[in-house]
Amino acid sequence: MDSPGRLAEALTDADALVRAVPGLRIASPARAPLSQQRLDAVTARLGLPRLEVVPDPAGLWSVELALSRHLARACAEDRTVAGPDRAGAPARPAALRHGAGPVPARAADGTVLRCWSAGPPEAPVVALVTACGMPAGLAAGWMRALAGPFRVVTWESRGMFAEPGGQRPAPLTAHDVASQAGDLLAVLDALDVPGAHVMGLCGGAVVALAAAATAGPRVSSLSLWHGDYDLGDAAPRTEHQRDMQAMMAMAARSEEKATGVHRLMRRPVVLDSLRPDIAHHLIYPYATPLLLHRYGLLNGAIMSHDSRPYLSAAPPALVVTSRDDVTAHPAGSRYVAARLPRARLVTRPTGDHLTAFDAGPEVVRIAERFLSDVLEDA
Repeated sequence: MDSPGRLAEALTDADALVRAVPGLRIASPARAPLSQQRLDAVTARLGLPRLEVVPDPAGLWSVELALSRHLARACAEDRTVAGPDRAGAPARPAALRHGAGPVPARAADGTVLRCWSAGPPEAPVVALVTACGMPAGLAAGWMRALAGPFRVVTWESRGMFAEPGGQRPAPLTAHDVASQAGDLLAVLDALDVPGAHVMGLCGGAVVALAAAATAGPRVSSLSLWHGDYDLGDAAPRTEHQRDMQAMMAMAARSEEKATGVHRLMRRPVVLDSLRPDIAHHLIYPYATPLLLHRYGLLNGAIMSHDSRPYLSAAPPALVVTSRDDVTAHPAGSRYVAARLPRARLVTRPTGDHLTAFDAGPEVVRIAERFLSDVLEDA
């Protein structure tokens, strides 16, 4: 029997994906069967498009398989959620249940962004600049870990997600790094936050650096995790970075070109390279040709943007990488840390690129220690 609370939480966590691709099919899990009637009741209560339950995963494409496996894990869990779900109001992802959002923030060019806030309003603010194009749920671990001693805010990439209450992605009016960095200030303004400790992950590290170069004292400190930097010939890039940049360039050329890439991303074998617990987030930018085209524009701009002009940023900085990162080359982080005026470098002996998003005890201790030192010195 599926757990109604966890099913609602899992669907809310996958809200962006379900809305982006109407008409998805879901394979009923063998160990905890999911009925069409039950799924219809929960999606209707959450205001989500209908999902069709099928008995067998054969014939499902990559997004449908990723979502099926995500919901199967929820159905297999024994616990149920008391409170909001049982009372009939939409449940929220467990990591964000104590926060607020999504709320709209309007960027300088009029783009509407979905942003979130969790933690006490009076606490010092940490702004999470997460990986480009990814749903906010990928940052939920950090919001859960830091909300309490801090107020944690984050947002989703411009043009990649529906406006609050909407179905289709908001228009993409600009995709350059300067516009993406300006979105940080728009989020802080919308949430009435004068300044923040800015934490950038993956390509978000580039956006965080760019924001620090223009935002002055509003960026109190920088925390840069496994940054995906373009540093010209000053640092090597991994095979993954080179392949990804080529894919982004192809998808960015037109929606028609993105359609060809999208056909490749529909294959079930794509999921073999994605962690099953977060595959429903990681596959989101590839879910439709339109999203993939915009992802190519946005993430392509980040990956091809020379970060070296930003390395005079004044705030105290923490730069984190690991020896095991074959996604974003550790040499890039070492170069950045050596040139930022007030940086400390932490090279973890183990841990791949995605473990930075997990907000496990080790990485949370690193972040908290840095933030504690910065606040003490302020």
